Amino acid sequence: MTWFVLSLGAAFFMASNSALMKRFFSDLTPWEMSLIPYFHALPLMVLALPFVGIPPIGPRFFPTLAWVLPLLMVAIILHYRAIRMSPLSLTLPFLSFTPVFVLFTGGLILDETLTPQGVIGMLLVVLGGYVLNLDAARYGFLGPIKAIWKEPGSALMLVVAFLFGLTSVGGKVMILDSSPMFTALTVFILYSLILTAILLKTGKATLKNLTRDPKLGALAGLIVFAEMICHNMAMNMVAAAYMITIKRTAGIFSVIYGWLLFHETGIRYRLFGTAIMTAGAAVIALWG
Repeated sequence: MTWFVLSLGAAFFMASNSALMKRFFSDLTPWEMSLIPYFHALPLMVLALPFVGIPPIGPRFFPTLAWVLPLLMVAIILHYRAIRMSPLSLTLPFLSFTPVFVLFTGGLILDETLTPQGVIGMLLVVLGGYVLNLDAARYGFLGPIKAIWKEPGSALMLVVAFLFGLTSVGGKVMILDSSPMFTALTVFILYSLILTAILLKTGKATLKNLTRDPKLGALAGLIVFAEMICHNMAMNMVAAAYMITIKRTAGIFSVIYGWLLFHETGIRYRLFGTAIMTAGAAVIALWG
């Protein structure tokens, strides 16, 4: 069950970082929001690298890195754009659709096989995403689905879910051809360095904005560093689809943050939806 605890930790840290960035940095551009946590986490990652060391690297590592890194950049930028424009409790939970994509990408890329119980658990998580918009059911059975497209952040997060479905499986390929922590540090050190150079060069970010609140920036960096550790350690222990499904219970924490920090409405249906997601996560953890 260690993988389950680590995956749940990754979910908590992911939701916490999103809430922190929305609360204190949403006046900035999505470009800057997507960089601040990793910009401040960079010293931690560089300091950690010598302790991790360089493991034997398999032949798939660098070719996979070449396509995972740009997709991850796009996904993270869109992620922050989504939470910036829409309620947190109507954006982050839609990442629960990622396991549906991993169900296919994991089978194609990793040749992973899933048990019937695991598939049922993932379907429950997806059903929870439908229930989040159940207040729109007064417009018919398809009302909750149509509501997704009427909320720009929700629709955008579905795109992010698809991209994460690809990068999560690619990340596991890299883990299998190196080690969990080496993969995490390599990906996000490069992410931080390359995105910083691009955004500063193009004028889409400024050092003044990136460093305007060092304490909150450092906290954001510490949170994403903790998420990174939990994510990659768990990914090394279990099928990618199962780990990502548990991590997508970040939607539970996002609904709570949305209620407490942003006074978002419609919490009843959103809590009901997240309860279904939790049930799906439990099915996967206990019987998947």
